[in-house]
Amino acid sequence: MVGNNKKKSLIITIDGPAGAGKSTVARELAQKLDYKYINTGDLYRYLTYCALCANMDVNNAQAMNELSRKMVQNYMSDYSYQDLLSNLQSIAKKIHSPEVNKKVSLVARHSLVRKNLIPLQRALSQDGEVVIEGRDIGTVILPNADIKFFLTADQDTRIMRRFKELQEKGFQVSWSEVKREIKSRDYIDSKRKTAPLIIPEDAILINTSNKNVKDVVCEMLKIITRIRGHRKCK
Repeated sequence: MVGNNKKKSLIITIDGPAGAGKSTVARELAQKLDYKYINTGDLYRYLTYCALCANMDVNNAQAMNELSRKMVQNYMSDYSYQDLLSNLQSIAKKIHSPEVNKKVSLVARHSLVRKNLIPLQRALSQDGEVVIEGRDIGTVILPNADIKFFLTADQDTRIMRRFKELQEKGFQVSWSEVKREIKSRDYIDSKRKTAPLIIPEDAILINTSNKNVKDVVCEMLKIITRIRGHRKCK
């Protein structure tokens, strides 16, 4: 593990489309570095889950703006945002359900929702020593991050990964359903007016199509070692 040397404290961002392997790789990388792991997509998933539980119309921009504003206010008002990650972990299966998968991009495309969540995302990463993943982290949330990665993979690989993930979690979904979800999310994420999914200009691009998690993490650790003198991959 890497020691808590403040001179080497990094903010590392990982962006990419659904199914590129961001969450698995980011979690493993954070563990190797002994850094905090943050999945910003879970914030949008949590918001979507709350909206669905309340039978709200996720296409209603005003309603989603108010819901997201209240959520951020709730966690920022008493600095309880540090507990937010634990809360999200406790309902991980619920916010990663097929129902949420189908609606989360519709919630995330609202401009005011994205704007409302920015302070919360920045607060969660403000102390450094963090690996944070999402779809606009290196471009909008933390444009001055120390190291930026962008993970990608061909569409068939991403569909297969998401299909296996949902099957392993006990959700009964078909290949065609997952394919529609991935294609829909790709379109919405890349075409939304606010903070569309794009590769940051200074990001390091890694194609994960034919690589396992260990290979990708090793590649990233070697890059980090070269840039900032962190430990080499073993």
